[in-house]
Amino acid sequence: MNTPEDDAPRVQQEQLKVNPPTSTPTSRSVAADALTEFERSSEYADDILGRHLSHSTLRGSDRTLAADLFWGSIRWRGRLDSVIAPIFNGDFVRANPLIRTLLRMGAYQIFCQDRIPDHAAVSQTVEIAVNKLGKPAAGLVNAILRRLARERERWTTPPEGSDEMATLVFLQSHPRWIVRELTDLFGHDDAAKALEANNSRAPLTITINTLSWSSDDLIQNLKSRALRFDPSRLLDGYFRLDTSSIGQIQSLLDGGRITVQDESAGLAVALLAPEPGERVLDLCAAPGGKTIAIYQRMKSAGQIVAVEESQVRCDLLKENMNRVGATEVQVLNRDARQLKEDLFDRVIADVPCSSLGLLRKRPDVRWRRKAHQLPHQNKLQIELISKAAELTKPGGVLVYSTCSIMPSENHEIVDNFLKLYPEFHVEDARGFLPESVVGARGEMETYTHIHGTDGAFAARFRRAMTA
Repeated sequence: MNTPEDDAPRVQQEQLKVNPPTSTPTSRSVAADALTEFERSSEYADDILGRHLSHSTLRGSDRTLAADLFWGSIRWRGRLDSVIAPIFNGDFVRANPLIRTLLRMGAYQIFCQDRIPDHAAVSQTVEIAVNKLGKPAAGLVNAILRRLARERERWTTPPEGSDEMATLVFLQSHPRWIVRELTDLFGHDDAAKALEANNSRAPLTITINTLSWSSDDLIQNLKSRALRFDPSRLLDGYFRLDTSSIGQIQSLLDGGRITVQDESAGLAVALLAPEPGERVLDLCAAPGGKTIAIYQRMKSAGQIVAVEESQVRCDLLKENMNRVGATEVQVLNRDARQLKEDLFDRVIADVPCSSLGLLRKRPDVRWRRKAHQLPHQNKLQIELISKAAELTKPGGVLVYSTCSIMPSENHEIVDNFLKLYPEFHVEDARGFLPESVVGARGEMETYTHIHGTDGAFAARFRRAMTA
C-alpha cells in the first residue's frame, strides 16, 4: 500500500498560513468556514451554521448543499477521522483545523454523496485549500482525497482487531462512551438500531396553532403547496414533513399559524394536562415550544409564567410568544433556582440535560458531551426539580422532563426526588398518553429508533393535599 509521501509533499502543520479568500463564496467554502469555526468554538452548531448562511449569498440548492456538507461532516466525523488518520502525514488530531475540515468534508462527499462525482468532490475541495492555505497544503488535501477515492473499501472496513463495540463505534460514528451507554441500556442489537437511527435524516415535525385554525385547515394548506406529510400517530395536530419543506412553510411559521416542535415535546405537555384558568409555571422555557403548547391547551385563559436564565434565549422566548400571539405569557429572565413566586397549579421543569435523545437532530452533541459531565448535570437537575416542587400547590401537578434517554438523568432523578419529597407521588402516564410511549414504570419514554421522535423522558407527580 502506498504511503502518504508517494502522493504528496510533506507539509509541517505549524507552518501553514491561512490566506484570505480570493473567490466568490460557494456552498463548500461556506460549509468549510462554518465547520472550522465549530472546531474552535463551544457555540451551538446550528447557531454557527445559521450565522454563516445568513451572511452568505447562497440560495436554494446551494444553501441546502452547504447545510448538508456541514451536518454530514459533523455526523460522520468519527468514522471519517478513522479513515483519514491512518494515511495522514503526521498527527491528524493536531493538524491545522482547516486541513482537518477540508479532508473530512471532501471524504464525506466521496463516501456519502452519491450525486457528487469524486472528481468534483476532490477538485472543488482542493480549490478551497488553494485559496485559503496555499498550494503546499492543497497538494496534501488533493493527494489524500484522491487516495480515499481509489481505496473506497476503507469506508466499510473497521480498524483491524475491532471487537463488537469498536465496530459499532466505527460504523455508526459515535464516541465509545455513548456506544457503551446505549449497549448497556438496550443490548447490542437494539443499540445498533438506535445508533443507526441517530444517523438518519430527521423529519420536520410541525404542530398547528389551535387558536387560529384547525388540523383540516392545515392539511388543505399543505396539499395546496404539494407537500408530502404524515399525520402523527401519537398526537393530534402534529405532522411530519420532509426537512426540505421548511422554505415552503416559512410564511406559516412567521405568521404564527404553526410551530416546529417534535412530538416528544408535545407529549410532555399532554402529560402536564394544563386546564383553562389555571396558574402554570414553565421552568427553563426557551425557546418556548412547550410554553406555546401549554398556552394553546389553556385556550389563552389563565396565567402562564415562563422562566429562562439566558438573556439571549429569553429574547428568543419572547419572540416566539409574540409570533403566536401569546402576549399574555409572563416571561422572566431569571435563574429558576432563585425564583420566588406564589404557588402554581401545575409546574413543568424541562431541565438542562445531556441532550442524548437529540443525536439525530443535533449530531454535534455526540462530540461535545463527555461522560464525566453527567454527574454535574445531575446536581443541577435535582436542584431544579426541587425548586419546581417548592412552587407546586398542595394537590398540584409537577412534570419533570428531559431530552435524554439516560437512566441517570431520568429514572434515577425521579427516585432521588421521591426520597427528598415524600409528599409527591408518581401518576401513571397511561392515563394521559398513548400506551406505546409509556415505560414499565409508568413514565413517558420515547426513543428515536422505536417511535421516530426525539428521545425524551417525562414523569408526572402529584403533590399531596397535606404534608
